[in-house]
Amino acid sequence: MIICILLPLTLSLAVAFPATKFLLLIPVIIAATTWGKKVGVAVAAFSSCVVLISDLFPILRPFSPQAFQVDLVNTGVIVLAGWFIGGLTDIETETRNSLIHLANTDGLTGLYNHRYFQEELRRRLTEAEKTGRPLSLIMMDIDYFKFYNDAFGHQKGDQVLATIGRILARLVKEPSFAARYGGEEFVVVMPGADREAARELDEQIKREVAGFPFEGAENLPAGRMTISSGIACYPGDGTTARELVRVADDALYRAKYGRKTHLYFSVVDELRAFSHSEKELFNSLKTLLTIINARDRYTFGHSERVAGYAVALAERMGLPPEHVSLLQCGAYLHDIGKVEIPPEILNKPGKLDQNEWEMIKNHPDWGGNIVRPLTLLSAIVPLIRHHHENYDGTGYPDGLAGEDIPLFARILRIVDSFDAMTTDRPYKAAKTPREACMVLKQEAGKMFDPHLVELFTEIIMKQEVIIRS
Repeated sequence: MIICILLPLTLSLAVAFPATKFLLLIPVIIAATTWGKKVGVAVAAFSSCVVLISDLFPILRPFSPQAFQVDLVNTGVIVLAGWFIGGLTDIETETRNSLIHLANTDGLTGLYNHRYFQEELRRRLTEAEKTGRPLSLIMMDIDYFKFYNDAFGHQKGDQVLATIGRILARLVKEPSFAARYGGEEFVVVMPGADREAARELDEQIKREVAGFPFEGAENLPAGRMTISSGIACYPGDGTTARELVRVADDALYRAKYGRKTHLYFSVVDELRAFSHSEKELFNSLKTLLTIINARDRYTFGHSERVAGYAVALAERMGLPPEHVSLLQCGAYLHDIGKVEIPPEILNKPGKLDQNEWEMIKNHPDWGGNIVRPLTLLSAIVPLIRHHHENYDGTGYPDGLAGEDIPLFARILRIVDSFDAMTTDRPYKAAKTPREACMVLKQEAGKMFDPHLVELFTEIIMKQEVIIRS
């Protein structure tokens, strides 16, 4: 607006009064400092052309070659000033935009960061309130990401985060936007979108992530990289940013921990009675488990699945909660002794020779010795030591039989075998749950406690009926 008034005024003065031509620098400087080099040079060039044309075709005075030459120099200086000052403005603008981008963007994923998300969510909610339109929020969390990091390294984990960032950037279209909320959590804000639209985008993102060939994802419990999510919508679920985030986070928690296959990675962290030295030792055990996970592909999700089955059977038996918790811990740690076994034996695709088999048979004894210093978990040492004992006395390491085998170990013998049978191995295809239950019943009284087999197969067959219905 100022340029529109100032430029004609200074041009008029410059044409009428040659001594005032230096005033042309004023609109050029204003244009250059406001809009940058292109506009500054354009205003300078336009002003220079008007001055030079007025010199060539004078109205108020005769043509003067000397004055024309002076004006050529002056207009050149004006154009140069517009170019130089505008260039400085462009550099300042680019620097400012670059700093704003750095302040708003997560460096790893290329998405917006947590700070930008919070500010922009509040702004979009204000707009939604004014327009009366809905707004949806999706919170997402990568499943098993911590142990993916531990097993494959943080660089691989960073690659996963960056890839998911690119997937979100491609799928989330304006006016919606995606941001990294923190760690392995992401958020998507969808102005004008209802719950159904948010659910459709959420499913699309999940399909893209699950279908991407992440390195090592086939060793995760689901056999692929997956995400859990929670959705909240304005105004039904909340009218403020805080309320929407809380509702979406609660929905995410229910989605993540309410599934049939639970996460048991940190189950023993729930036991608060460890002494300081025992906590340090237990952290070392968790590190050993991570090493086993990285060396033995089968073991990666095995302990977690076995823990889930063991808890289900223990609850079906009506065991006290504290016993269920200890059994859960024991199932989680039952293969800890495998840390002593070389990876080439753990992952051998063919049949083991006699020496290799004898080494494998030592892992229950080794595992019990590793856990024994944890006095709080002393009750699970017999479980770890005896989880390969057979009901008829033909198992190892001590050849116990019948009810001489500790109850926890008898439970684990069943659920451990069931998971082994229903999991693909390098040398054997997985059985269906129904087929595995048939094997358990055939071996009841030989390998397994008959009463516990009956209870466990009832649980599995009920789940199968639910899945099929």
